[in-house]
Amino acid sequence: MRDGVAEKLVGVKEHPFTRGGLCAKVSHYLERTYSPDRLHHPLIRTGPKGERAFREATWDEALALIADRLDAIVAEHGGEAVLPYSFAGTQGVVQGQSIDRRFFARLGASRLARTICGQAAAAGQLEGAGTLVGLRPEDIEHSRLILLWGTNTIVTNLHLWPVVQRAKKAGAKVVVIDPLRTRTAAAADWHVRPLPGTDGALALGLMHVIVAEGLHDADYVERFTEGFERLEEELAD
Repeated sequence: MRDGVAEKLVGVKEHPFTRGGLCAKVSHYLERTYSPDRLHHPLIRTGPKGERAFREATWDEALALIADRLDAIVAEHGGEAVLPYSFAGTQGVVQGQSIDRRFFARLGASRLARTICGQAAAAGQLEGAGTLVGLRPEDIEHSRLILLWGTNTIVTNLHLWPVVQRAKKAGAKVVVIDPLRTRTAAAADWHVRPLPGTDGALALGLMHVIVAEGLHDADYVERFTEGFERLEEELAD
């Protein structure tokens, strides 16, 4: 910082996972923060949508306008006619999951599943493992086979890639499953390129081989899973 202005943004090298690296989402924060295109005041549209006709307003005027419109909608249609549309992004827990939830709950507003990918991942993890607690990313270093399925890790999860590299150096095989030849696919030992939309068939094929050759943990399946017999029948086809 100099005279109240941030001039440089760096990661903490001592952090055990990021090791000082900044992902693409974060590395351009200063450019966005001080961009001349950022809004500094509320704007109220003065013309049809698409014409970009706005006038500057005070915060009191903007908040009063929003409150009046919310009151009118709730009075005529009920609270569920209001759908809060926001996601976590860079807001953090305090800004993204606190006061706004209390406000909209009091209003009786509709509820929105927070991101399609998050809900799908949580459901899959719960069904597959019975818990939302997964592996520590650092534990991948001890793997012998790493499947990177539909992920361009070098670009979108760069802090995990050094862990993958350490595992590879220790003898692990890295397989990337992706229709596209991404940077991650190019760096893998084996790039499997299914046609788009055929991931399910590939997954079923893998399961077929695992079950047919008895490579699964039968004791675990017997004690902790449901529906395995039906899965076996499906895999036979």
